[in-house]
Amino acid sequence: MSRKVDLIRVPEVALLSLACSPILFAQGPPVPSAVKKASEVYKNVQVLKDVPSDQLIPAMQFITSSLGVQCGYCHVENAFDKDDKKPKQIARKMMQMEFAIDTNNFQGKQMVTCYSCHRGSPHPLSTPLVAESQAHLLAEAQESGEAGANLPRANDIIAKYIAALGGEAAIAKLTSLHAKGTIEAGGRQFPVEIFVHSPDQFATITQFPNGEGGSVFNGHEGWLIFPGRPPHPMTPADVDGNRMDADLHFPANLNKIFSQLKVEKTVQIGGQDAIVVFGQRQGLTPVELYFDNQNGFLVREVRYGESPLGKNPTQIDYSDYRDVSGVKMPFRRISATPTGRSTIQIESAQTNVAIPADRFAKPAGTSGVSK
Repeated sequence: MSRKVDLIRVPEVALLSLACSPILFAQGPPVPSAVKKASEVYKNVQVLKDVPSDQLIPAMQFITSSLGVQCGYCHVENAFDKDDKKPKQIARKMMQMEFAIDTNNFQGKQMVTCYSCHRGSPHPLSTPLVAESQAHLLAEAQESGEAGANLPRANDIIAKYIAALGGEAAIAKLTSLHAKGTIEAGGRQFPVEIFVHSPDQFATITQFPNGEGGSVFNGHEGWLIFPGRPPHPMTPADVDGNRMDADLHFPANLNKIFSQLKVEKTVQIGGQDAIVVFGQRQGLTPVELYFDNQNGFLVREVRYGESPLGKNPTQIDYSDYRDVSGVKMPFRRISATPTGRSTIQIESAQTNVAIPADRFAKPAGTSGVSK
């Protein structure tokens, strides 16, 4: 079902995206934005003090992903500004080293990152490992997947995708969506409701044992909601994702959203061939779209969120496509980041229904905005 192919994945992304969000609280919860420096919003920021404050949390997320750790590895719980822990002091030196390498060797381009050495471990290896399988000479190495020159054109892949969903006319009729199901994360399962009012409003409500959580996007700004905590403004990556996910006509708008769509290669996903299409956007991070070579459905999407230290990836796998109002939509999605994953299973979905405007209103207790 149109962008329901993609829109029903954001709830689990929101659950994973607030790692270390209480970091360095100033007087009360921080109000990050693109116009204030990190040092103006958070306490005791030294290396990243001049980056936009809405980029500090993505930077912390990139560190946790690269080192395979959580916030408490570097920070004192409930006192994130303290410098008591040695790993925090080391991390500052490592960031300075990384910036110096990129400046001195790559004209300031972000080429070397935390992940370049750590690869998911707090202690990077300095000695090559002996491979468990037989080694191959470099001359014998072959790239997996078919070359882009031998694959269909991007427009043909998109046309097949639209046809598989039910056709452009059926997609064009979509105005809203209300879906119910469950979200599974950390071995636990919770009820979830998803509300979409096209073209630019999206909300998800998850029922946790201690209250409601989820996310709200009103077309301009958005918030992540967690029980017992003030709503947190979305990062730029969250806003970007929600803006696209609110568009129920996303498949038909692919050529408008992306300035360039390039067919890259084929890969194996679940034993089936999938064609990788690389979507370029002016001034925004690219998106990788994976289409099933046989049935044309979108089966995977990879997005990247910018941070001062590197790109934060999110991978979403789609399956269990079912017909709703003449348009196919995936009833199952697995969303994963380097630090965790969750699964949403939709049980019922209705389209073109009235959704109260307050579903997309700014949550109570919110003082911040996101751009």
